[in-house]
Amino acid sequence: MQGSIQTAEAPESAGEPGNLTHANKRVILISALIQGLALYGLKFFDAVESWSPVWQYLCYTLAIAIPPLVIAITAPRVAHSARWVIAGYAGVLALLAIYRGYQCTPAETVHCGPPVAYAIAIVIATFILAFLLRASATGNRALQRPDYPALFHYSWDNALTAALTLAFTGIFWLILLLWQGLFRLVGIDLFHEWFRQDWFIYPVTWLVAGCGAILFRAQQSFVLTLKRLLRTMLMALLPLLAVLTLAFLATLPFTGLQPIWDTGRGSALLLWLVAALLFFTNGVIQDDFPFARYPKWVNRLLLLAVALTPFYCAFAVYGLALRVQQYGWTPERLWALVVALTLALLALAYSLAIVRRHSLWSGNLRQINTGLAFWVLAICLLTQTPLLNFWQISAHHQAARLASSRVAPAEFDFFFLRQQLGRPGLAALQDLQSLPAVQQDPKLAAYVGELLAAGKIDWKLRENPLQSAADARKLHAIPVLPEGQRLPDAFDYRRQGNDCGESRRQCLWLAQDLDGDGGREYLLFIFTPATGDEAHWLRILAYAYQDEDWRVVASSSRQTREDFASLRGRLSAGDFSLRPSHWQSLYIGDELLFDPTRD
Repeated sequence: MQGSIQTAEAPESAGEPGNLTHANKRVILISALIQGLALYGLKFFDAVESWSPVWQYLCYTLAIAIPPLVIAITAPRVAHSARWVIAGYAGVLALLAIYRGYQCTPAETVHCGPPVAYAIAIVIATFILAFLLRASATGNRALQRPDYPALFHYSWDNALTAALTLAFTGIFWLILLLWQGLFRLVGIDLFHEWFRQDWFIYPVTWLVAGCGAILFRAQQSFVLTLKRLLRTMLMALLPLLAVLTLAFLATLPFTGLQPIWDTGRGSALLLWLVAALLFFTNGVIQDDFPFARYPKWVNRLLLLAVALTPFYCAFAVYGLALRVQQYGWTPERLWALVVALTLALLALAYSLAIVRRHSLWSGNLRQINTGLAFWVLAICLLTQTPLLNFWQISAHHQAARLASSRVAPAEFDFFFLRQQLGRPGLAALQDLQSLPAVQQDPKLAAYVGELLAAGKIDWKLRENPLQSAADARKLHAIPVLPEGQRLPDAFDYRRQGNDCGESRRQCLWLAQDLDGDGGREYLLFIFTPATGDEAHWLRILAYAYQDEDWRVVASSSRQTREDFASLRGRLSAGDFSLRPSHWQSLYIGDELLFDPTRD
């Protein structure tokens, strides 16, 4: 198969002079310093903590996204209209941040959790806009429609420059750690104190990162050499990945799909496989490394593997649908759906191109991959708007499942609505408070009222009281030896016995006086059967009553060839003995300093 993509291998071929001007370098350093000082100010001033989440989201979003965008597109002869694009993007981000912050207000009653997904979406959107702008604005008087070689070049160039800059900054800090360590050896703690201060960390770190960006932007030959080395690695590993893709797909008719869903992470692994195969394929299909460089049989193998990737996407979407049917939509599952659909569209486009054009299919990459960039950019931004508010979608769906009795009140996670879905989750919980299924159970109604009244995260409210009661029954249903013994009522399933919740595990209690004080301690045997000829896993937890609560005082794990029935039979028949420890413990007064029997 002949690659038809003309790759821009150097800045000159993309229309960009190779060296940054002094003005460009100043812009990069000033942008980096502004970002460092802005983040320092947001962390240093205590008043920021009392700000509304709207202002916090707004300031952090602009501080994190805009300076790197300016650094990425700064180059000689950049179109002036690019500045208006950056200003417009800043305005869009401001609106998104205000909306997202509003979802966390009022801060006294609404909980949102760390904005990890939001931050990742903004970073991805900024990265895509950066290489789109560099490809369309560099070397031009006005913005032009970017061609695919320039897009490919600048996407790799920005990614590698960012990675090298991070490595450069990390090495800088390792040297500073060595610096302060050496001076501390001779009793000088000045540098140790300086290097730990926020006023030093933030400005210096971002200035060094700016210097790293200038260094690697100026060393294009090094970046291009690194890119060629990476392509060589991708070319060597792509056939192995293709063999894995085909071999695993060939085993599914014999094993079925159910084992994939039983793991709980099958869909994620399938999507990782598709993403890796498509990424490797894009890295290899260039004029200097086309598929035609492989032997003919390897070429056909690669074509077949890429053409069959839509099947993996279909399996992943089906597995995700099963999870949603069981547990409903959550923001994490909605993001998984976005990733799955994106990979499915890309895989289907590649597959159709191979079917229609065979060995000339790579000529379609310019349209497919360019469309993918705009698709991902749009998705990253739309998911932060009211059009695709994942918190709102999840809250409505979870509440509807309870209202329609698709999930029992004892199995419903009220805490998830309160602590993870911001304002939409709080509104949904308020609606559920008047639900007959909630009002008819006084204990559940009181629990929901406590959740709504809680101003801060109270992890004691994590457990649904109906679920806790059901779990307690499961815990007390575990057999207790010797016969006739029973578990104390104070045992809590969440802390004592949660490993016994999985169906494949078998559990057993053994009541014994381990310390010889006349009272009983309890040993929990957790038996995990092995598959095939492997040894079984046996975990033992020892519980003792201390400080008015039952606590784990010792634990051990080991492998055994004895099955659970034999183990239970021996314990039930009293075929065991208690022996004092061979090692003595070290005390000073009544304080235990060292117990050789514990890790």
